[in-house]
Amino acid sequence: MSLGALIAMSGGTGTLEEVSEVISLIALAQFDAPCILFNLNGFYDDLHALLSRTSDMGLCSPRRQRGIHFAHSLEEMADILAPLR
Repeated sequence: MSLGALIAMSGGTGTLEEVSEVISLIALAQFDAPCILFNLNGFYDDLHALLSRTSDMGLCSPRRQRGIHFAHSLEEMADILAPLR
């Protein structure tokens, strides 16, 4: 699937379900656009730690997570999106 990018804001279980689906598609190399989680006030800190832990334990390679980004500001999002211009 080819899109410009997916940006996830803070949200509830529906947002979590959609984000986990995109993360799976990225890991399976079926989604080639960046997935940016807007980590406002640390909302996605625990998910970031979980993904890091899966890599540290050898359960998922960093290559499979290469399209997943955590941005704390609009400027960080712009930096991630800059190569797409």
